[in-house]
Amino acid sequence: MNRLHLTLAALAVSACCLVAQTGAVNASEAKVSPRHGQVAVDGDVYTRWTILGDWRVTHPHWTDILTLHADGTATTAQQGTTARWTLTAEGGTPLLVLRWDQYGTESLAMVGPHHFRGQIGGHSNIDMRRGKEAPADPKAE
Repeated sequence: MNRLHLTLAALAVSACCLVAQTGAVNASEAKVSPRHGQVAVDGDVYTRWTILGDWRVTHPHWTDILTLHADGTATTAQQGTTARWTLTAEGGTPLLVLRWDQYGTESLAMVGPHHFRGQIGGHSNIDMRRGKEAPADPKAE
């Protein structure tokens, strides 16, 4: 197997783990808010997870809402910065790669379905959260 096949296999295993964590739901519970990353599919017993949507980002130099779009682009709400994003895996852990149009590349590992974290430099972190996991005040952490 080449590296691409191993990466795809790791993503498949990670996706299966995410589905297993969500558990089965009945039809009345399946109508979940898409803004929290879960999309209900008619006739499906599992809630689907997606990375698309709004994420609260705390970076050592800024705090903003980052929106990941289906076309692979990303935009910040207040700063108006843009990026391209890809989702890959490293060692079986999903890895979000942000390629900023003006600032270089940052990688964030999945901590949970609604939480990514990456290291910036030697001692700082970039943190992305959404839904119930997003802190009301990012400075409080």
